[in-house]
Amino acid sequence: MKTSVFGQAYSSLYDLLYADKDYESECDFIETVFNRFSEKKVERVLDLGCGTGNHAWRLARRGYQVIGVDLSEPMLKIAYQKKISFHLPAGLTPPIFIRGDIRQLHLKTYFDAALALFAVLGYQSENEDILAFMATVEKHLTPGGLFLADFWYGPAVEAIKPEPRKKVISFNKKKVIRYAGTDFNPKKHQCLVHYHLLIEQEDGSLAEEFKEDHLVRYFFLPEIKNFLSLSNLEFLHLSALGDLDKPAGSDTWNVFLVAKKTKN
Repeated sequence: MKTSVFGQAYSSLYDLLYADKDYESECDFIETVFNRFSEKKVERVLDLGCGTGNHAWRLARRGYQVIGVDLSEPMLKIAYQKKISFHLPAGLTPPIFIRGDIRQLHLKTYFDAALALFAVLGYQSENEDILAFMATVEKHLTPGGLFLADFWYGPAVEAIKPEPRKKVISFNKKKVIRYAGTDFNPKKHQCLVHYHLLIEQEDGSLAEEFKEDHLVRYFFLPEIKNFLSLSNLEFLHLSALGDLDKPAGSDTWNVFLVAKKTKN
């Protein structure tokens, strides 16, 4: 049994586990945010915590110049391999993928928008991590550039509370079973998610088994605003994920943040 965080085994199953995630609709939503909040045309996008490149490739196909950054080498290897399936028309630029710590990034170039999607912000679990991450966002944005992120919303997490979950996916005559249990720590605004994955053969025998622990922080609006203000970033909007017109509340576990780099 193996224990890791976004290691080789989990990374190899990542796209399978989230095959039901509608990345095209999410990119539609991202473009809606660009159109509503950006003061200029968004052309260059920094995808922080890009994972296997599902947003980066789709945005590149829509004409954006994208650089994706992630610490997981196995995830980036998969992202690179998608060049075949995401064959871009002539004139469009494939995304560039860089291995790096998004809390300590120095690309020496600037972007019109920075993205932290699918709980990337929540993986910055301590205050110093969040501030370091926000510094990365600020230093890579042009003045007025947008910062987009989704995260777990404190009022909803504490009202609904995490529950054990099970997900079963069939593939190639095999079956992946993922159990998720959570240690809930409201004092630190953290959830330690324990993933236990089993891969079963067609006859039901166990082919592989491994575990991962993911520490995820959830946020309340006042602390988010405070982190932004300390980082030369201005809060613009908070709503339910996928619906800019639905207010964040105790029933919206996943929320969407829009901020921008101040001009002075």
